Amino acid sequence: MDSDHESDDRPPRRPPVPSTDPYVYTLQSSRHATSAKVCRDFVACVLSSVGQAELVDTAALCTSELATNAFLHAEGDSVMLRVVIEPPRFRVLVYDASAELPTAACLPAGDRLHGRGLGVVAALADAWGTAEGDAVGMYAKGVWFELAGKEESEA
Repeated sequence: MDSDHESDDRPPRRPPVPSTDPYVYTLQSSRHATSAKVCRDFVACVLSSVGQAELVDTAALCTSELATNAFLHAEGDSVMLRVVIEPPRFRVLVYDASAELPTAACLPAGDRLHGRGLGVVAALADAWGTAEGDAVGMYAKGVWFELAGKEESEA
């Protein structure tokens, strides 16, 4: 047999099978003046990396609102951010140590600077809500929002 044309006994390669499991990315952020920006940039990076750049601006704004609320109103030294990707749905959860559940009040009238965050999230996200604490027990609750992205075949 010619050495340039040796047969290969390996079976032919098959294309990878797409996973049906969600992709999960997690960030734990300490309480610091830059924490909301770090959380927002983390979400933007994840969405850009998985081909969902069209969601970055909305996701970054909603993430910033939830992270800021957690740092302003919750106790504890940190928050945990989880990005759960189950195409075409993308869910961002911000966990904190407070057991108190937030409510989305109507947007306040006048020039008030506070109290608009969850109203913004409710207006921009496809869905939002609260979740029980994390599986480890470090955080008492999570607040989440969800956006619909492109199907994988469209990405």
